[in-house]
Amino acid sequence: MKKILQITIFLFSIGVFACDCDEPKITEKFIESEFVANITILKIYPNQKNEQGYKADIKINELYKGEQLKSIYVYGRSDNGIGSSCDIYIPTNTKLVAYARKNKDGNFGIGMCSGLLYLNKSNQKRQKRELEILKAFKENNINSTEKITYREKSKLREDLKQFKGIELDKNFGIYEITFASDLTIKSVTEISGFKNPIDQKLIEIIKKSEWSSNDKGINDKVPENSKLIIGIYFYPEEKGNPSFLSKYY
Repeated sequence: MKKILQITIFLFSIGVFACDCDEPKITEKFIESEFVANITILKIYPNQKNEQGYKADIKINELYKGEQLKSIYVYGRSDNGIGSSCDIYIPTNTKLVAYARKNKDGNFGIGMCSGLLYLNKSNQKRQKRELEILKAFKENNINSTEKITYREKSKLREDLKQFKGIELDKNFGIYEITFASDLTIKSVTEISGFKNPIDQKLIEIIKKSEWSSNDKGINDKVPENSKLIIGIYFYPEEKGNPSFLSKYY
């Protein structure tokens, strides 16, 4: 009985202190990061005293955004020991897409909530699509960094239901919204569309969408001509369920 109680307390403590972060959309994590690259971890260094992360030397396999770096900062423990629930350990020779932001010390850091994409044998379909989207960003010189948080007011989801059962060859479309300072939409531009007449319909739908924003505590007011990159994703028919378009990645 005592052992059962100890196990219960242990499991409860894990649940209470589990790292809590939503999986970011690829468009969000790309725009909010200062450095995005396909990298390989070459060497890791021990945590310095009182440091909550460790340095890792990297090899850049392909750079999508930012400057050429030789090392990044990983929030976690280099010995893979017990730390906070948000700590991560990335062993040498790991290949991944890193989405890094500059911290107060000037280091480019990655962590549990960065939206890292590990390039391994699992989830090959997602890896293929994410790498294709990153390639589209690079080809179209999308490299600005924006920390304004935008939220769509759910109308877009309803409008996309009309495309249920559609057949497309490409699995994503990327579009850029330009806002006026009061969040009215001034224009929508196709960055990498479906190469189908559907693109013009989607642009018209996005033009009618409504948004809220938060810019360092200021709600629903942004600098004139602020831009937002959004994705529309195609999910093919599967297990008898019809194909559909979604704003969810």
